[in-house]
Amino acid sequence: MTCKSCKSADIIEVLSLIKQPLANSFHEETDNSKEKTYPLRIECCKNCELVQLSDDSYVSRELLFKEYSYASSVAEGLRNHFREFANTLAKEFYNNSLLVDIGSNDGVFLKPLKEAGIKAIGVESAQNLAELANSKDLNTLCGFFDAKTVETIMKEHGKADVITAFNVFAHLEEINSFTNDVKSLLKSSGIFIVEIQYFGDMIKDMTFDNIYHEHVLYWTITSLNNFFTNHEMTVFRVERINTHGGSLRVYVAKDNRIVENSVKDLMNEERLVDLNNKNTIIEFASNVDLKLAKLREVFKELKDKGNKIAGYGAPAKSSTLINSIGLTNETIDYIVEDSKLKQGLVTPGSKIPIVDSNMLETNRPDYLVIFAWNYADEIIRKIEDRYQKFNYIIPMPELKIIQNSKH
Repeated sequence: MTCKSCKSADIIEVLSLIKQPLANSFHEETDNSKEKTYPLRIECCKNCELVQLSDDSYVSRELLFKEYSYASSVAEGLRNHFREFANTLAKEFYNNSLLVDIGSNDGVFLKPLKEAGIKAIGVESAQNLAELANSKDLNTLCGFFDAKTVETIMKEHGKADVITAFNVFAHLEEINSFTNDVKSLLKSSGIFIVEIQYFGDMIKDMTFDNIYHEHVLYWTITSLNNFFTNHEMTVFRVERINTHGGSLRVYVAKDNRIVENSVKDLMNEERLVDLNNKNTIIEFASNVDLKLAKLREVFKELKDKGNKIAGYGAPAKSSTLINSIGLTNETIDYIVEDSKLKQGLVTPGSKIPIVDSNMLETNRPDYLVIFAWNYADEIIRKIEDRYQKFNYIIPMPELKIIQNSKH
């Protein structure tokens, strides 16, 4: 294997999980065809420090993203996150500025941008989501972001002042050609803003459930800085944000900018942790094994005592967690999910039914597992506005069992 960024062959293994189905391959319960599973391993390039899926774990993007069951607008926390950032950008750019949002999903960012008076175009590869955005009058091109898409946008609108890519930079196999296309579309004074799940937090909090086949690349500020330097771009600002259990918002310029202390400070933090150190990586893998063993023990003990267990939230990360623990529809009776795109389907591999929240009333569980743990507070508040309190299991980042009644 060679590094997907710098092409070095100096690669070390970070973590190997059991073979997994595709994390968003929710399907009909009546679909009896054998579900395909794939290796799930991540490795680290010792040259540029980029953590990435192993070659044997790679799945084509056409298979992953042609249809997509994750709609960002379902999550109140994400809607608020993008609304706040749209308002921030509106203060910095004139109304005639052009913003292009790559991986725009169902228009969760395009909507507040439009409301703030910013001209914005979305690019979304999943046909169902692009159609959903356009049905809301949010200008969205359906397709992958590539040279052809750049040509289409430039022909009609000219070059972009700002390009955004939120939780997209992890998904890219051809990261170098993608970045060249961004540079082609961006004005010389333009800014490229990316949000990425932060591998430094993943190491610290053991949030291995963020590892799945859609996430090809796992970034730190050091590896991002190395990457953009090679593309003659400047990482000049970074912000820590709470989305997806710990992320970074990174500002990149085509021209030379003064690098702010936020970048230098985080790079210094990463040097102290030494994420590229073999002992750090061995400790991470060992701690993941210990965490999985503890979770298996908790679920076995609860089921042995006759408890009925249900879940709330079926994000992609829940697939990695559920299948790595070895949970099935015999362990978890059902999972409540707010997204109508997933209701009526079953989870990948484990075949747990996905239902709407009415099931909590008609088939009340003894314990409710918050699989969308990064929205635990929001979910619990929403549940308790409608129902009585439950006993909760929050599996990540730190296992919490909240007892509100005796069992």
